[in-house]
Amino acid sequence: MRGELIMKNLPASVMSPDQVVASGGNENPWAIRNPLDEARDLHRMVTQGSCTVGSIRDLISVPPEIESALRAYADRFPKDGQRIHCVLRFRERVAHEFERLVQLDLSFADPTPAQTEEHVSEVSVN
Repeated sequence: MRGELIMKNLPASVMSPDQVVASGGNENPWAIRNPLDEARDLHRMVTQGSCTVGSIRDLISVPPEIESALRAYADRFPKDGQRIHCVLRFRERVAHEFERLVQLDLSFADPTPAQTEEHVSEVSVN
C-alpha cells in the first residue's frame, strides 16, 4: 500500500508506465542492488532534468551525525551491524560510481580553472 501511494504521487516525468514497480509489501528492506545500476538510474534523473547533480549527491550521502549514530548502533548490536555496514558501503560505492558518471558526462562537469582561463582568453581575443 505504502509503495503504491508513493508511486501515485510521483510526477509522470519520473516514471513511465513500463518502469512502474509493483509493491507487494514482501520486499527485503536490507536488499541492495548493484551500485553501478543505482548510480546509472540516479544519473539518468539528472540527464532528464528532474534532479540536479547536487540534489542527487545529497540523496546518496549519509550525513556525518547519522553515519556516526548508525556505526555506534552497529558496534553495539552486531546482529544488525553487518547489514548496516553493508548499506553504508553500498552508499559509498553508489557515490563513487555517480561521480564517475558525472565526470564522463562533460555537460555536468564543473569547468576547471584552466578551462575557465582558456574561455576568457578566447573571448578577449575575439
